[in-house]
Amino acid sequence: MDSEQYNQFLSSQRKLYRFALSLTKDVNDADDIYQESLMKLWQLKEEWANWQNFEAYAMRMVRNTFLNYYRKNNNRVHVALEQITEQPEPNDTDKEMVLTDLRMRFNALISKLPEVQRNILYLREIEEMEYKEIAEVLEITEAQVKVYLFRGRQYLKSKVHGKR
Repeated sequence: MDSEQYNQFLSSQRKLYRFALSLTKDVNDADDIYQESLMKLWQLKEEWANWQNFEAYAMRMVRNTFLNYYRKNNNRVHVALEQITEQPEPNDTDKEMVLTDLRMRFNALISKLPEVQRNILYLREIEEMEYKEIAEVLEITEAQVKVYLFRGRQYLKSKVHGKR
């Protein structure tokens, strides 16, 4: 392991935690999955040089750890989106109420999407990952990523604009 690989490990940690949080929707579960994934990654540090894309491999590890955790515990607690995202400085009560209402409605729309579409939307729009990286993380083809992303966006657009 060289210093560049170690720096990759350090720089990817926040993204790995955010991904774990997006999967679990629970801070405590995300902490567990994140810590377990970091330990696994560290144990494989001698193999890092052989990996083409460290971040994609690490994200896949978080996803697989989540799947194992979910199968083992078979319980997921959902946290409202406004508890995960940063809150704006409340300076106007009316504005804050409108933003809270919008977040709740958007969270409800997102929760109706199939899990794979939610994950792809998160990785693409929030984490700004490329199609190829998303395909590697979720172990699907790039074409499937594009189709799921299109369908997820279309669903959200139709609901936002009031179409069925």
